[in-house]
Amino acid sequence: MEGVMNRLVIIGNGFDIAHGLKTSYMDFINWYWEWRLNALLTEQSPVSEDCLCKLEIKNTKDCANWFNFFYFNSYRDLITREWKFPPSDIISGIKENTEDFSVTCSKFFETILQSIETRGWVDIENDYYQLLKKCAEGTDCGYTVKELNDQLAYLQERLVEYLGSIGTNEYKKELHDAMIEFFDPADFSTEGRKKALENIGLDINSLEEVEYNYEERNKLIPERIILLSFNYTATAKMYGNINLDFNYIHGDLEHPKNIIFGYGDELDKDYKDILDRNDNELLRNVKSVKYLETRHYHDMLEFLMSAPFQVLIMGHSCGNSDRTLLNTVFEHENCVSIKPFYHKWEDGSDNYLELVQNISRNFTNMQLFRDRVVNKEQCKTM
Repeated sequence: MEGVMNRLVIIGNGFDIAHGLKTSYMDFINWYWEWRLNALLTEQSPVSEDCLCKLEIKNTKDCANWFNFFYFNSYRDLITREWKFPPSDIISGIKENTEDFSVTCSKFFETILQSIETRGWVDIENDYYQLLKKCAEGTDCGYTVKELNDQLAYLQERLVEYLGSIGTNEYKKELHDAMIEFFDPADFSTEGRKKALENIGLDINSLEEVEYNYEERNKLIPERIILLSFNYTATAKMYGNINLDFNYIHGDLEHPKNIIFGYGDELDKDYKDILDRNDNELLRNVKSVKYLETRHYHDMLEFLMSAPFQVLIMGHSCGNSDRTLLNTVFEHENCVSIKPFYHKWEDGSDNYLELVQNISRNFTNMQLFRDRVVNKEQCKTM
């Protein structure tokens, strides 16, 4: 009996963004500021504080509390009740008026805001890990590991709340077609092609060779397709069908207690030092540990071991915060091809090179990297 081939579609935040969802961390932080401002509208105290940020009115003679401040300042439209200015701009104005106000942020939140200001984007999980490593060094960094972990947990709660308030029904046929299309042996790695084709009973170099031989061509139909979603939203579920299933490796909004939000890079040179500290608080948000709370990771491993597979990457940056898991997938003996979908901007530039640079960091064997990643000419945009 001839074998089969499967396809693993890795889905990241860019997949949601391609469906019109504002799911970047920067979008989330903008929502957080709006959420804080909405709370200030009824605040009868001059101080509003959570574990991330403290907002304080210093000049209480002119303004006794936040409720009065917003009552006497026209920041909101009285009819639509919408903010007249972006909430982040209102907060910036408050920050700049140091004579009347004080805005104090935790080191973690300050780092997040600096990333947005200087780079125009932020990777909260990476910023968390960098600060965690400083704590692990034992130096006086102005915060404790527990404080850092509590702040990450608080951000996770707010993120779940934010993502639960947005959604989409926008279905993209071109993405679905790419998920289910025939395998093209031209995409396969040199070391994996022979094994993969022998497994399904073919001896060809490209899909074109069996274009009109339907019996042979049908052997290149994926037997199983798994959408390995790193997102929490329900977007991936729109694409499920008989042979196309999904695995929410980091949990989903329907099961918020199982959501994984943290860092997963056991290949990092400092990770062993963290383990050697013998402090479980340092491991509280390490993804490798959190994976054991559900079957999602084991289900993925069973899929990888079941048959040769191709990887499609749709909207995942392949950054270091998922490096442990991605290394397991990319260097697996059954992986025969890694085909990234890249983004192209209106000016003609694209992120293919940046994407494959990120992919390369998930390999320990660079020969495998060069062989398995599909070249740009054979890749598609999304």
